[in-house]
Amino acid sequence: MKGREMTDETLTTVTAGEAAKLVGKSVPTITRAIKSGKLSAKSRKPRGWIIEKSELFRAFDPVVDGTNSNTSMLDGEIPVKDNVLQVKLEAMEQRFNDAQATIEDLRTRLDAESAERRQLTAQITDQREKAPEPPRKGFWTRFVGM
Repeated sequence: MKGREMTDETLTTVTAGEAAKLVGKSVPTITRAIKSGKLSAKSRKPRGWIIEKSELFRAFDPVVDGTNSNTSMLDGEIPVKDNVLQVKLEAMEQRFNDAQATIEDLRTRLDAESAERRQLTAQITDQREKAPEPPRKGFWTRFVGM
């Protein structure tokens, strides 16, 4: 607790930065919680906040080892939350792969349908070469009758 004199109050209170380390959050997250009313704190002059530890731990769960380290690396174990996320990721990857397979199947079917449509259109339309139409006569030629 740098810069603060050690008293009974400093043993039970922390600054926003110290609070962030205790609960594994960022300082902006702590200050947003204070401003939204989720966390009670006293304003510290010229700036900052003084937060009761009991109030902090009421609003946020403490980090197990007391540092701001990555909780997924605690004792080499993967927390349950990470396991749940891993299962969700695998499920989403499976859904993605299924969607890709469906898209490929639909593209193949569409190509086959297009080929069949062209073949059927060729069968039902007159494929003979047409004789060229005689050039059209102009208005005066038709009017005069030449």
